Amino acid sequence: MSHSHPAFNLLAEPWLPLLRRSGAIEKIAPWQITDQIATDPFIAFAWPRPDFNGAAHELLIGLLSTAAAPEDDDAWEDWWDNPPAPDVLERCFSTVAHAFDLDGPGPRFMQDLDPLDDAESKDVAALLIDTPGAQTLRNNADLFVKRGVAPVLCRASAAMALCTLSAYAPAGGAGHRTSLRGGGPMTTLIVADHPQCGQTLWGRLWPNVESRQRINARSVASRRSKDPETIFPWLAPTRTSNPRAGGRPTTPGDVHPLQVYWGMPRRIRLRFEEAQDRRCGLTAADDSVVVTSYRTRNYGVNYSEGFQHPLTPYYRQNAKATVSLPVHPAPGGITYRLWPGVVVPSKDKLREPAQAIRDWLNDRGRDTPESRFVAFGYDMDNMKARAWMEGEMPLLRFDDVTRNWLAEFIRRATAGANTVARLVTAQVKSALYDRPKDASGDFGFIAERFFRDTEGAFQSALSDMAPSIRENPETDGPIAEALQRWAPIMSKAALRLFDEYAPWEGLEDRDMHRHVKAHFFLTLALAGHGKTGESLFDRDLEIPSPRTERTRSRKREAA
Repeated sequence: MSHSHPAFNLLAEPWLPLLRRSGAIEKIAPWQITDQIATDPFIAFAWPRPDFNGAAHELLIGLLSTAAAPEDDDAWEDWWDNPPAPDVLERCFSTVAHAFDLDGPGPRFMQDLDPLDDAESKDVAALLIDTPGAQTLRNNADLFVKRGVAPVLCRASAAMALCTLSAYAPAGGAGHRTSLRGGGPMTTLIVADHPQCGQTLWGRLWPNVESRQRINARSVASRRSKDPETIFPWLAPTRTSNPRAGGRPTTPGDVHPLQVYWGMPRRIRLRFEEAQDRRCGLTAADDSVVVTSYRTRNYGVNYSEGFQHPLTPYYRQNAKATVSLPVHPAPGGITYRLWPGVVVPSKDKLREPAQAIRDWLNDRGRDTPESRFVAFGYDMDNMKARAWMEGEMPLLRFDDVTRNWLAEFIRRATAGANTVARLVTAQVKSALYDRPKDASGDFGFIAERFFRDTEGAFQSALSDMAPSIRENPETDGPIAEALQRWAPIMSKAALRLFDEYAPWEGLEDRDMHRHVKAHFFLTLALAGHGKTGESLFDRDLEIPSPRTERTRSRKREAA
């Protein structure tokens, strides 16, 4: 369409749907996020898709880190204690407004500088990560996410779809690049209640915003340029990764450290049309201009390993590895089993929580008693989105000594829980099948239930342990006692699940032997017998097993 209307600028237009504490939903410009924060604050994004809500958090955290970053943690605290008025944020954001035009004749937000006139055209619904691919449609296998869900998007939804795809882009075929953190990365955020204002959107954003000090620390020595195109890649011709055209990977030394928030792995140009009474297929919103399709070309920016995104936990594959890789969600949901490496460093020191989590626990959150962390992301199977994972759990605030011992409990308790979850799953299969290793289907739901069923007890153990640790800071006695109480909790949960998924009722004689054997093996292992039982207590929990305790007790009685 000919461009006769003003450019749709994402820092000026009211396009973000937000929920107020009172229940009202309003569309606002980004600089209005602190509007009425003392009386009726915004508390959450209100997109109809959870991946849009996740990406919206990242968009605003990136914007604040880019245009309103505090100098250091003292300056960060000033805006935490006294959130800035909307007009202050508007002035800050105006410094980068030139990079946020969604349409218009100049550079377009998260779109290729080249119009891509001769490139392949796709329906706009293909921007959505869970849209069925061509092969799925050919095989008529779009069972859960149906084709043709959103034939038309309003400009707000199209902008959010672009943000979401850029942040989480999976593999997309030859030369269609994944996101800066690979396909479907895990994002972890701090969520804190504000001392005066309580639950607010500000408390979901500002705790995760980097200081300039931290941004500079991430900078590679060779990259000191502050040119806008080194932050926002769409302001310059695409740095192609096509090897036939002299393309090459993009490394941390090639771009500004802030580009972690603005990665653009795909070459895309949205096609805008007059709405002509067509409404947005996602939000049903009226807009004078809509997006029905986009043009795309492969070999966009190919981000190398070595980037450190502040909102993502990282891991090394082994002790000799020099490069850390981003963590991705896996089947099983977001539960406490992920805490080692997501909230505290893993036992082998190969997994580290996101920088935002570490900064909060080590310093920023010291005086904030009520805080939580949220983890989310796509569980991807290469190009296919299996599920959106999301979970929110409380974080405990303690002094350094207490926190170190709690971290040790977390590592040992979750190691034990992982072993028990695998154990009960294996024995349910052994009870049900002659050849359990050949059993078809996914039995991951059993482990998932185990972690859900023991979540409350895990949180209670952490809370109950803290006073004992403060009274005995020099010894791991409180940890050992808590783990001695934790072991039977896991045991009872595992045996309940065995009885539920491999019930005794209706067993024929030929199945009875198999069933009894599986139940017997499970019971013995949970009591510390056999290789699995010994490993559970000696290696995972690092406490004496019930078997060892009984032996000691008999020796004491004999003496």
